[in-house]
Amino acid sequence: MAFFTRCFARIDLRRFSLMLAAALLCLPCWAASIQLESAQGVEHEGKLSVDARYHVQLDSVHENALLDGVPLTFAVEFRLTKPRWYWAWRSMADWFSPTGRIEYKLSYHALTRSYRVGVGTLYRSFDTLSAALNSLGVVREWEVAERGSVTRKLDSRFAGEISMRLDTAKLPKPLQLGLLGDSDWKIESGMTQVEFEESK
Repeated sequence: MAFFTRCFARIDLRRFSLMLAAALLCLPCWAASIQLESAQGVEHEGKLSVDARYHVQLDSVHENALLDGVPLTFAVEFRLTKPRWYWAWRSMADWFSPTGRIEYKLSYHALTRSYRVGVGTLYRSFDTLSAALNSLGVVREWEVAERGSVTRKLDSRFAGEISMRLDTAKLPKPLQLGLLGDSDWKIESGMTQVEFEESK
């Protein structure tokens, strides 16, 4: 009886080990994601600005694309949500846009074996991908709107939404066509509400 019990336990353990190994092989080593670490809205001298920090993680698919020379563009986007009457009025009066966007371009240079992160015309080089990713999504004193001549007595608190995503529309056209319907390439954070507090 003891012999059969030992054999049965050994078979179950082997089966469990095989199932676990198969499950681990089917899963990617890590998943690509964008997580918001912090966000704050500040009102100072009639201007509304945003500070935010995102944590970006790539998976092997995106890393291999970088190493093959495909640049990745990430966009931080802001939309003023309240008070709605304010931005509707400013839009008509001043061609004011209640939305804003910052683009970060991440690329790899094989000759120097370095990663570059560009914002507008400014570029920084990094020796490792992790260091380059740490610099992505860092927003400091981003001016997104002005109060204009609106007095505090007449309006409610200003608020907006901020998010970050990989802009697949900036990928090379052949790659875009190949990615139609491929959800693995989509990386984005959720929309986060940001309220503006008057600085002291």
